[in-house]
Amino acid sequence: MTATATRLLLAALVFPALFVQAQQDAFRVWKSTDGKTVEAAFLGVEGASVKIKGRNGAIFSVPLERLSADDQTWAKAQAASAPAAAPTGAAGNSESPAADAAWPKSLSIADKPQVTVVMEDEKAKKFVYRSPHYEFECDSKLGANVVREFGRMFEATYLLNCKLPLDLRPKPEPLREFFLAKLYTNQEDYLKEGGMPGSAGVYQRGQKALSVPLKSLGVKMVGSRVSIDQADDDANATLIHEITHQMMNHWLAKLPTWFIEGSADYTTLPEYFPTGRFAWTGLRKRLEGYALQKNRFEQGAFKMLDIQELMEIKGGAWAAALTLKVKAPNVVGGEASQSSQNYGSAALLTYFFYHHDDKGDAAHVIAWLRELETAERGFDAKALIEKHLMRGRSYAQLADEVKKGLNKAGIDVEFDPPGKNPATSDSN
Repeated sequence: MTATATRLLLAALVFPALFVQAQQDAFRVWKSTDGKTVEAAFLGVEGASVKIKGRNGAIFSVPLERLSADDQTWAKAQAASAPAAAPTGAAGNSESPAADAAWPKSLSIADKPQVTVVMEDEKAKKFVYRSPHYEFECDSKLGANVVREFGRMFEATYLLNCKLPLDLRPKPEPLREFFLAKLYTNQEDYLKEGGMPGSAGVYQRGQKALSVPLKSLGVKMVGSRVSIDQADDDANATLIHEITHQMMNHWLAKLPTWFIEGSADYTTLPEYFPTGRFAWTGLRKRLEGYALQKNRFEQGAFKMLDIQELMEIKGGAWAAALTLKVKAPNVVGGEASQSSQNYGSAALLTYFFYHHDDKGDAAHVIAWLRELETAERGFDAKALIEKHLMRGRSYAQLADEVKKGLNKAGIDVEFDPPGKNPATSDSN
């Protein structure tokens, strides 16, 4: 049986519906309406499709109408005799894991994520794969096994955002059943679609998708051969940051810029392991390394943005800082972007509110998020920040408490005078 014939038989769109668990999982020979055959195990029926698993472990969803009459009858009989099961695997059809009451010390996905081949169309150069909560769309054929490897990071970051006591309840963007990641073989295509030069990935809110160049995932293409190596830590950190933006897509319109970026950078602080595990052990040392990097490798106190400038910065000013160059003697080339200080300041302020404000249990941030969750359009954002985060403190008083709190975490900070970021007309 040719590869093309196999794809015609196995590759199809998965129709969202009730998944019925099969009673049998033995391998059998399936025949298509054009007489082609393939050996695979029956997993169940999902709407107008049947789920089967090939000998290599890849899972496919095949429209019943593409199967022979005998196979259609057999599959329907198996489904009818099986006990009904609750929907699983689809992000839009299942509840996210409940948040933990306390900050986790470690969390991990149970195993390699199950990956379904949705489409492999060589002519259209469109290849679609699904993990439990993500749909990966690529312009090159990767295969389920490769996607299963790098899919761990996406699924583990989803789990992390579910389990934090913030109770974020990640869910795909409106009209999407799965989170979408667009993967690009060539860097040029990634940049053409809105990726930033030198970046490992970017969440594009308007497109409701995360764009990622394959090299950031450690994927290498040599002709038709595909291999995967471990991605470097910087690429992992960028992807975890951007995946977190996607997890928080339904929050972004209500959150201030510093918290959008600070909460995303916070998720890069626990150590990530390629097996799909995050660990908070050694967090103090990692926080020190993070602060040094964002301080442009200058020893001594971290130069933090003026606290009022940080908490009131708008999206336009934040974006402008990405290309605003400042002197950085310890960085190759002697300069860096202003964004380094911005990201570091936002993450450290977020860390303070999570772990050192008041009782150090993030209770005030959580209360703020719960009220934001039900806030209607036109709500008074400043009033809610005053109520839950400032709580009658002046900016000077808050800065003093931030300095003391971060010092307990091993980070010495000094606040720069205001004016580090360019003024913009951005009103968001």
